[in-house]
Amino acid sequence: MYVRASKPEASLSAALALDGIIASLFASARKLRVPLPDLRARLRQWMEMQPPDRFLLIEPDEELRRILHAEIGRAVSFPVMSCGIDDCSETVDGAIPVLLPNRVAKVRELLPAGTELLILQVRSVPSSLGGWLPAPSDALVGIASRSGDFLKLARTVLAAAGFHPDSLVLRDARKADWHRGLKQTAAVVCDSLTASELPSGCRAILFALLSESSIAELQSYAEFVNQPIESL
Repeated sequence: MYVRASKPEASLSAALALDGIIASLFASARKLRVPLPDLRARLRQWMEMQPPDRFLLIEPDEELRRILHAEIGRAVSFPVMSCGIDDCSETVDGAIPVLLPNRVAKVRELLPAGTELLILQVRSVPSSLGGWLPAPSDALVGIASRSGDFLKLARTVLAAAGFHPDSLVLRDARKADWHRGLKQTAAVVCDSLTASELPSGCRAILFALLSESSIAELQSYAEFVNQPIESL
């Protein structure tokens, strides 16, 4: 008969897993010679802190910030605010900072040490493009947005997915004549905000930026901090 030496980690109940985390905390404090009363006081202080009441999207590009703000707002039933990098230190109090990976280094310089950041991940190839893969060789595909970063990202993703660069028609929606030529394309890849501004007759392919894993993490975090906390 084979006897398993220990239960697999996946079979641990949530309560036992939490006990393990707490035991590790006390063990670490003991090794650091932290007095038990000090540890209890700090735990009480942490538990009595007001939990975050909103997400704070930190993004310097105003148009990209509007797109991400809209996507986060649709994904969670939790308040979302946004700001540029220069303003984040003044608005982060009481918020959960969320940002793209390429903004992390600069933001960490401005926020207090130890501030937790939620790093947003961008989709590699949006599921909305599934019907267009493999990429047709004879189709013109438009890319439209008010965000220059979105245009660059969408072009890179489409090229990586097999679309020839010459078949991509880029349009900056901030320009007066941005509609030009879009009706001649088979479809227009765009963000959710630009989709409502496309000329009638254009087929929109929504390019959602946030990955499924980032959406799940945002939803999980919002659910966690929304749970009521009883006083110690």
